[in-house]
Amino acid sequence: MSRYTPERLYELLPAVYRQRDAELGYPLRDLVADLAGQAMVMEADIARLYESWFIETCDPWVVPYIGDLIGVRGTPPAGLEPRAEVANALAYRRRKGTLAALEGLARDVSGWPARAVEFFELLEDTQFL
Repeated sequence: MSRYTPERLYELLPAVYRQRDAELGYPLRDLVADLAGQAMVMEADIARLYESWFIETCDPWVVPYIGDLIGVRGTPPAGLEPRAEVANALAYRRRKGTLAALEGLARDVSGWPARAVEFFELLEDTQFL
């Protein structure tokens, strides 16, 4: 529901202007109705632009632009849509260097399940005495 209904905007005007408008045959109310219509169009466009900020909800024409921003180039691998490829690239860049990202990348590249282990925790070292 829009906040910019013609009646609501007209009621926001001071009473003296509404009285004068009634004497002249409501030209100001008609102008406010036109302005409210344009405000509703702009509100819908702003909501659509907000949806385009996220790969999951953006329009299909926005996907290549988001992909270009994060450096995804070329055609996606067989069986993967451009939106899914860009979403995967975003996920890998958010988690870069973590074990989960390395496991996911190895699984996506090879098609095999992968398990990454941090070996530095298993290493033994000698203390300096």
